[in-house]
Amino acid sequence: MFGYLKIEDNQLTADEYALFSAYYCGVCRATGKRASQMSRLGLSYDITFLALVLSSVCDTEIGMEKGRCVRHPIKPNDHISDSRATEYAADVGVMLSYLKLADDWHDSRSIKALFGMALLYRGYRKVRLAHESVFQIIKSQLDILSALEQSGCTSIDETADAFAKILEALFSPQLVSDGASKRALAWLGYNLGRWIYIMDAVCDLEQDVKTGSYNTFAAASITDKAMCADAVEESLTMTLGAIASAFELISFRRNRDMIGRIIYITLKEKQAYILLKEVNSDGPV
Repeated sequence: MFGYLKIEDNQLTADEYALFSAYYCGVCRATGKRASQMSRLGLSYDITFLALVLSSVCDTEIGMEKGRCVRHPIKPNDHISDSRATEYAADVGVMLSYLKLADDWHDSRSIKALFGMALLYRGYRKVRLAHESVFQIIKSQLDILSALEQSGCTSIDETADAFAKILEALFSPQLVSDGASKRALAWLGYNLGRWIYIMDAVCDLEQDVKTGSYNTFAAASITDKAMCADAVEESLTMTLGAIASAFELISFRRNRDMIGRIIYITLKEKQAYILLKEVNSDGPV
């Protein structure tokens, strides 16, 4: 359910794109150090965005270093270092990856999911101990979502709400001290989670229909992607509006323009592309 915040270089300035890449590398390195090297395979742009937003709100200084890694062995890359936000994002990213695999194993007895769980288990255990309260929120909402799916729920609002509450919690952790910004971050996270879940359901509809896997729209007898897109476009646009409204209420200490471009441009273009509106075939994927 992640990966919908893929940033294209033409959506940010050159300096902003380089900074986002540094956050991506920073979260990746933090994941390897705090969990395990195998856990780095689950890194997503969505988790990087979480790190970027939280580090831009918190009053701690942000470090920047250069270093090589397996993916970039020749040329050293910039990466964010010594950041509580990147460490937090790394930890919750590992928990989400593991629990998603566990859910896939429970639902379909996927051998691929079981193998992935084995690879991530050691790192997952380490980060869970550091964030037990966050883990309990994620687990309880995934349990609710799983129950809705098993019951054949036909309401996209119900299933999306269960997932949205996960991001609501993740975007408003204890490391954010400003109460007003924390409440706005929770609202931003909730609506981003809702948007991601619905977008994922739209994208997976045709495949889910073929395989017989659960999909809220298929459960509601909507099996045509074009019909599905028409049904959710207005709701998704309103959700983007709620994300933007929350953004305007947050007191950022840095990177406000950059985060604004991601919210106002990246999300809008991604939605348009997936719903087959406004963006041509050369647009962002």
